Amino acid sequence: MTTPAPTPTRRDEQRARTRQELLEAAGVVFARSGYHAASVDDVAEAAGYTKGAVYSNFRSKEELFLGLLDQRIDRTVEQLESALLSQAPEERPKLLGEMRDSMGALDREWFLLQAEFQLYAARNTEVRARVADRQRRTRERISELVRSTMDELGVDDPGLPVGELAQLLMAAAGGLTMAGLVDDDVAADSGHLLASLAELFMEAIAARNQR
Repeated sequence: MTTPAPTPTRRDEQRARTRQELLEAAGVVFARSGYHAASVDDVAEAAGYTKGAVYSNFRSKEELFLGLLDQRIDRTVEQLESALLSQAPEERPKLLGEMRDSMGALDREWFLLQAEFQLYAARNTEVRARVADRQRRTRERISELVRSTMDELGVDDPGLPVGELAQLLMAAAGGLTMAGLVDDDVAADSGHLLASLAELFMEAIAARNQR
């Protein structure tokens, strides 16, 4: 017999609410000031809590940012999963392009913040490993979307492992966002370009499977 999960107590619910409010405040503070310039005191003040409340939920500023990173990535991938899987496979590249500007992980301010933190993580072995783990988990979820699309299209051999296709799409989305930070023309056209790339992938895969 499966043991039922324990019922959350009022204290558990309050703790979860406090944690969420701290994450929301952190998102505002980090986006406004950047990772390095923002302080735990700033986040606590924005959320209406003491610094002790922050440290009772997150061990450090790094931990707080990683919690925020998890939440933002999860929301973006869930948004993609829900929208793309509700459409026919052949419609998904176009929808991906249309959704690009509304993806939280590709928001301009958030992307700048991620880039700042990744440069920091690249010089910090422990943090780098944790960020890499999050990237792997995200790639796995995007890979599942790609695999589902291939299955629905009846594709047995896409020519590349689905994980590599997912990585290429993620790299393209990130690269277009990076270029668009300083080039308004790229920023305006990035959704169309991302959709075009996804369509090229699907056409190449379809052609390969018709041989």
